[in-house]
Amino acid sequence: MSRTSRPFRIAAATATLTALGLLATACGDGDGSGKAAGGTAAQPVEITYWSWMPGTKQTAEAFNASHDTIKVKFAEVPAGQSGGYDKLAAGVKAGNGPDVMNIEYQAIPDLVTQGLLADSSKLLGPTVKKQPEQVQALVTLGGKQWAAPFDVGPQMLYYRKDLFEQHKIAVPTTWAEFRTAAEEVKKADPEARITSFWGDEAATWAGLAQQAGAKWYGTEGDAWKVSINDAATKKVAAYWGDLVKNDLVFNHKAWSPESTKAAAENKVYTRLGASWSAGSLKTEQAKQEGKWASVALPGWGDGKIGMVGGSSFAVIKDSKKAEAAAEFVKWATTSPEAVKARLSLGTSSAMPADAALRETAKASFDTRFYGGQDIYATAAEQVPNIATGWIWSPVHNATSVELVAALAKAQDGNFAPAFDTAQAAAQKLINDRGLKLAK
Repeated sequence: MSRTSRPFRIAAATATLTALGLLATACGDGDGSGKAAGGTAAQPVEITYWSWMPGTKQTAEAFNASHDTIKVKFAEVPAGQSGGYDKLAAGVKAGNGPDVMNIEYQAIPDLVTQGLLADSSKLLGPTVKKQPEQVQALVTLGGKQWAAPFDVGPQMLYYRKDLFEQHKIAVPTTWAEFRTAAEEVKKADPEARITSFWGDEAATWAGLAQQAGAKWYGTEGDAWKVSINDAATKKVAAYWGDLVKNDLVFNHKAWSPESTKAAAENKVYTRLGASWSAGSLKTEQAKQEGKWASVALPGWGDGKIGMVGGSSFAVIKDSKKAEAAAEFVKWATTSPEAVKARLSLGTSSAMPADAALRETAKASFDTRFYGGQDIYATAAEQVPNIATGWIWSPVHNATSVELVAALAKAQDGNFAPAFDTAQAAAQKLINDRGLKLAK
C-alpha cells in the first residue's frame, strides 16, 4: 500500500466531513473547554464512564484511588455492536449519556456522523499526536480529534513451536511459504492443518486486505468511495479460497467450539491474530503452556501488515463535564498506572498505542505460555509496518453484518462473491443515510 501524505489525508477527511454535513452539526458542544475540570477533595466532580472491555472497571477504580478532585462512576454496557452503541445513542438522545465511553476504531466515523461524540481537539489533541500515525488517522476526521487511542493491534502469527520443530517445518515469513508449510503439515499429520481459518470474520479479512494494499473506504471530493471488492481484496480471497478448496486449512467459524477443539487436540499449528490475541489464546488453550510463540504475520514481500481491532476513549457529546472527562481520558491513555490496572486481570495482552507504555504492559503480562518470549517486543516491531491510508466509513458496522452473513455461506472457499455483496451493501447504506456516493 502506498503511503498517503499527511496533507492529502487531512484534506480527504475534511471533505469527508463536509460530505456528511458534520462540520456544522456533529461537533456536539465544540471542544468542551471551560467545562467542569476538577472539583475539590470535599466535593469532587463525578463523571460517568461506560465500557464492556476487560480491565476497564479496574481502570476506573485505579483512577479513583489516585485522584481526589475527579471521581469516575463506571457502568458496564453490552459490547459495542451487540448493543453498546445503541445504548449510547439512546442515552445521548435522552440527555443521560455518559461522559466517556470506549469506542472501537471502526465505529468512530459512524458515531461521529450520528453526532454522538464531542470534538475533543483542544482537550485531547496533544495526547492524540503522541500516538503512531496509523492510529492517529483512525481518531482524526476533518483535522479534528474525536477520541484518544488506547491500543494498537498489528496482525501477528501465533504458532506451535513444538510441532514445527518436531516435523522440521520452517516457520513461514511469506504467504507463498505459508502455503508450502500448509502442505507439509498435512503430509506430516493428515488430520492436522496449518491453521483454523476463520473465514466468516470480517475483522480478519479487513486486516488481510489492508496488508495487501486494499482501501475499502475513501473519499473523492465531497463523496464517499467504496472499494471492498477491489483487486487487492480479491487477491486475498483467492489465496485463502485456494487453501480451503485444497483442504490445506480448516474453514471454521470464528471463535467456534470446532476451532477451539481442533487447537486443543494439537490439530492446529498456527493462529492468525493480532497483538491482543496473545491473551485470548493463552486463556483458550491454557494446557498448552510453553508450546506457542509469536512472529510477524507472513506477507506479500513488501513488509506490510494489517491491523485488527483496537479501541479508544471518547468524550461524549453534550457532556457537561468535558474537561474532567478529558483528564480521565488522558490518564487512561498515557499513564503507566492505567495500563497496570487495565491489564491487571492477567488475560489481556492489549498493546498501548503509546510506545512509552509498552514496557509497563510487558511487565503486566505473564509470558510463560509463550516460553518466556517477549511477545510485546515482537509485536511492537510490527507497528511501523502497519499499512497506512486505511480509514473506516460511517456504514462499516452495518456493512460488516452483510459481509459476515455472505462469508458464512462460503464453506467451499468461494469467498469472492461475499465481497461483491458487501460492496453493494455499503453503497446502498451510504445512499440510505443520505450521504453522497462517488461514481
